[in-house]
Amino acid sequence: MKTLPHLSVALGAVLTASLVSSCGADTEPAAQNSATHAVTTQFGTVEVPDRIESVVVIDGRRDLDIALAFDLPIVGIPVETEAPPEIPGPLTEPTRMLLADGVPELYPRNTVDLEAIARVDPDLIIGRDEVIEEIYDQLSRIAPVLPVGSTGTGVSWQQDVTTIGAALNLQDEARTIVDDYTTRVDELTLRHADAIANTTVLTISTSEQGGISIGRDRVTSIALEDVGARFGSAWTAATPEIEYGPENVTAASDAAAMIAAITSEEDLQAMNANPLWTGLPAVRTDRIVRTDKFTNDGGPLTALWTLDLVDELYARS
Repeated sequence: MKTLPHLSVALGAVLTASLVSSCGADTEPAAQNSATHAVTTQFGTVEVPDRIESVVVIDGRRDLDIALAFDLPIVGIPVETEAPPEIPGPLTEPTRMLLADGVPELYPRNTVDLEAIARVDPDLIIGRDEVIEEIYDQLSRIAPVLPVGSTGTGVSWQQDVTTIGAALNLQDEARTIVDDYTTRVDELTLRHADAIANTTVLTISTSEQGGISIGRDRVTSIALEDVGARFGSAWTAATPEIEYGPENVTAASDAAAMIAAITSEEDLQAMNANPLWTGLPAVRTDRIVRTDKFTNDGGPLTALWTLDLVDELYARS
């Protein structure tokens, strides 16, 4: 993972999903090609095919991550328009491979086009609960819908993996996915025991006007918690999130090392123009590992990617 000696950190708020349905959408149920079984979710009971041959993911973050982790046959994804191209993330290469295989991008992320989903005629739809809630009934007329959560709704990716695994009769695969993460956490905890015990760390993201944001519920933060990290004082003030303006970035001054999610090259340049930022110990000593805001939330692939960031962080400590 790329590291930078001078980083800008100012977190932008996650965009609220805009749910757009086409008036002429074909919302007839997809043809079922197998027997089904009943699955109860927070939105009701659905009949899920025993054999899944086509899946659409609605949001393109945790739902896509989990579908990829289970190696489900994805036939439709949203268009991701926000990712900084200079920083490949955990879903970058898998998404590239899907597109190379001809999987269509159905609509821009943060919109939902029901007609586009109906055209690919999926057996199953997986989507973030906050996004699908208002259009659950319309989606259900196309195919059975399984919701997943997010850090914002307080649902861990492990819970979602277990739930989706049970819904698809893939319990063994779900246990393996969760266990792989736990095993990796144990390895890092042992390998970096001294650095973990003796290094004060923070995870930060870029926010507007050149400040920094700290969130305790983000995947990067949870990964550091899982290895037993010692956090800087700004961590205590985050309940669960806190933002500091550019004049207050010194709130991170007691962190010897940081994982920093940078939203854009412009933010990076702005932060590096702030002497309060460049004067921080972690910045001065080049003990910052850079990622992007798309590691703030996600599923098992994002979590494992984040553990690589943690590994690099403590290797530099």
